[in-house]
Amino acid sequence: MKYLFTFLFLASVHLAQAQTSLLLGGVRAATQIGTMAARNSKAKAKAKHKTIGAEEASPTTPVVIPTPKSNSAFNYQGQQVARQRTEPGALSGKGSAEIGALETVLEQTHQALLADSAQSFLPAAQLDAIRSAARQAAAARPSWDYSAYQHEVAFYQREEARRTPPAPAPAKPKPRTRK
Repeated sequence: MKYLFTFLFLASVHLAQAQTSLLLGGVRAATQIGTMAARNSKAKAKAKHKTIGAEEASPTTPVVIPTPKSNSAFNYQGQQVARQRTEPGALSGKGSAEIGALETVLEQTHQALLADSAQSFLPAAQLDAIRSAARQAAAARPSWDYSAYQHEVAFYQREEARRTPPAPAPAKPKPRTRK
């Protein structure tokens, strides 16, 4: 009987030690998670403080959209416009034909822009052709950097909006007179 109680005592001590070890491991993990959360909140507060300080320092700074990298940028009436053109034969693989088609459509639009500085140069059909070519190119080669193309198309749209005269106001109907 004495041996039986000794065996039960040792077995229960082992189980108690295992449960205590699990509890201590859980407490350590919770402490580490709390420490990481405190570090993250301090870092966010510090970054927010720096952002607020920068906003207070220059409240009238205009928002400038950075010009993407391009290999054939051009200036038009004092504006720098990014253009991406690949050399013929330099691009190979999947999507090269679609990217070439997109660049061809954009080059046609560029030539139309330079042809006349007062007339409309971007009809709806041309804009649809650009969008269609861009969709096909993006579907064929999604890893390609299209930011220069997007920048160029946005410039063409702004220039077209500037050149297009505002639509005339609709004529007011004459009031009916009763006889």
